[in-house]
Amino acid sequence: MGIRFTAFLILLLICVSVVSCTKPVENDTETTPSVSGNETEAPGEETYEKDNLPEGLDFNSDVRILHWTEVKRVEFFTDKETGDVANDAVFARNLNIEERLGVKLVWYGEPGDVSNTSHFVSVVQKSYTAGERAYDIIATYSRTAGLLAVDGYLADINKIEDSYLDFSKPWWPDNMLETVTIGDSVYFITGDAATSVLHYMTAIFYNKKLLDERGIQYPSTDVQNNTWTLDRLIEITSNQYQDLDGNGKQSDDDFYGFTTIYYNADAFYTGSGMWLVEHDPDGLLKISDDFVSERAVNLVDKLGRWLTTDTCYVSKSGAALDYYVPFANGTALACQLRTFMIDPAGPCSLTNVDWDFGIVPNPKYDQNQENYATIIGNPFTLFAIMKDADDDTQIMCSAVLECWGSEAYRLTTPAVFEVCMKLKYSATETESEMFDVVRGSIVFDLGRIFSEDLNRISEMPSKAMTTGVSWATVSKTYKKTLDTKIKNINEALSKQN
Repeated sequence: MGIRFTAFLILLLICVSVVSCTKPVENDTETTPSVSGNETEAPGEETYEKDNLPEGLDFNSDVRILHWTEVKRVEFFTDKETGDVANDAVFARNLNIEERLGVKLVWYGEPGDVSNTSHFVSVVQKSYTAGERAYDIIATYSRTAGLLAVDGYLADINKIEDSYLDFSKPWWPDNMLETVTIGDSVYFITGDAATSVLHYMTAIFYNKKLLDERGIQYPSTDVQNNTWTLDRLIEITSNQYQDLDGNGKQSDDDFYGFTTIYYNADAFYTGSGMWLVEHDPDGLLKISDDFVSERAVNLVDKLGRWLTTDTCYVSKSGAALDYYVPFANGTALACQLRTFMIDPAGPCSLTNVDWDFGIVPNPKYDQNQENYATIIGNPFTLFAIMKDADDDTQIMCSAVLECWGSEAYRLTTPAVFEVCMKLKYSATETESEMFDVVRGSIVFDLGRIFSEDLNRISEMPSKAMTTGVSWATVSKTYKKTLDTKIKNINEALSKQN
């Protein structure tokens, strides 16, 4: 099958899937109009911006890509078309890259998630120190990328002469580039090239049926009215606990106002418009003033008082993934989830329940906050180029990453977002709008990416708020150590330039 024809079929499948998967609205109390199958269609390829890569590029070379293997959904490669829209979009994306650039994508997978960061780093280190030049592009778990940058294995993308990367294009988020630039250097990037960015958006999901029964206004209406704040979330979820199994203690068989897991609660800190790490006047890194601010103290203490009540079911261990069970069972008003969890293959699949769900971003700190802010769970992919690659290889890799992002923008992102998320799993146009709000408010924080070298700073606020510990005490305890560690990161990166 011709490659361009394959891409056309992917876009056709997107259109067909949107029509077939949009659910009709029945007895919906919201005032927004429904989206009928006849009125809904996915945009065609011609509506998307194109890249500026020259026609006729032919590098006539293999491109060796080392990637982490624990991604939850198809992201890097697939051996064949299966009829699944997202799978086939990845297949077509890769074929287009190879055809347009005259390259062969060669994949090498290694464990590299939070439990295997040291292993992945050791694989890169072995190749680098032995002078093997075994890999050209690194595609890895976000925190692992931070470790690789500090250890000096990643090229400064900004120093590649004749680079094909064009960061003005929409497949490279504006706030991504601003965030990952350290001094004048960029060691890793992400965007549409990583489907995991869409899969790991952290948001608040709610049960419309339960809210209707209690006469509670939908949070989506609060978003539209700029009243979706922490106080509003606490108000509608408090005093809801019921011991349904009668065992006298919290269990996943009981009824709750809100459920989450401690690391998802990171989203409350970022969602309140605060940073863990920011840039100093010279563009280097510093622990953000937000970390020890009165706002942070008030946030963590307020959430600590709420999250430790019986109305909230909080998993405090990464191994205890039962927090989503009450929501999936229809016995929780709201749940803080990563978006991949709701699809048919996810652990909290909501496709077969007899009630409709809504989605909203994590709430603002208060109504004075200008924008929402959505964090991406740590298991998303960052892309880098190996420092030991010669100049011609680095130029080729820049073309591959630009083409990767460009093709993904037109193929995999519409397949995942427009079909699998925004429309396929949404009951009304309002939910589709809310998905847009969530995605449009994505932010990146280098405190999360360099978290392994910063005593896992990103988990400090969430652990405090889910255990009720005073943030004034915690932040003061760690601030001096964190200042030293961020100084070490700056020094390590400066030595590479």
